[in-house]
Amino acid sequence: MADDEETKKKRITVGLDEFDHAVVSKMANNRRLHLSEVIRTIVHQWIEFNPDLLKKNYGIDLKEVTEELLRESYEISLDKSLKPFEEKIINDLPNVFANAEVISVHDLAEHFEVDDKAIKRIMFTHNKKIKELGLNLILTNDIITKISE
Repeated sequence: MADDEETKKKRITVGLDEFDHAVVSKMANNRRLHLSEVIRTIVHQWIEFNPDLLKKNYGIDLKEVTEELLRESYEISLDKSLKPFEEKIINDLPNVFANAEVISVHDLAEHFEVDDKAIKRIMFTHNKKIKELGLNLILTNDIITKISE
């Protein structure tokens, strides 16, 4: 049930000439990585080690980019709306807790194929919706416990 909203990496396609492809392939083989991981690392390191070139040649200030991303992240964290994948998880919680009284956040996240943060967000933000389904759940030290009424 992994959702596209959970994916943060953006996809791009690049063409490499024979020489560049041979070098990247050797790098990948030597580290037992996928080609895409090698390219991602090269790009990340180039950006990290060349802020002056980015500013001079492209007019990009890394500090401004970082601040912009932090602002966007903050705005996203303020979004309390119920996402479709969260609603599906919430609606399935009665089935999960019919078989278990206690479950870790990590195990529940693995069951639903989402990140642990998604489960915590549901617990913190949508507990009222969970209670509407007849479940009284509490979160303590990354353990979710069903409380009998």
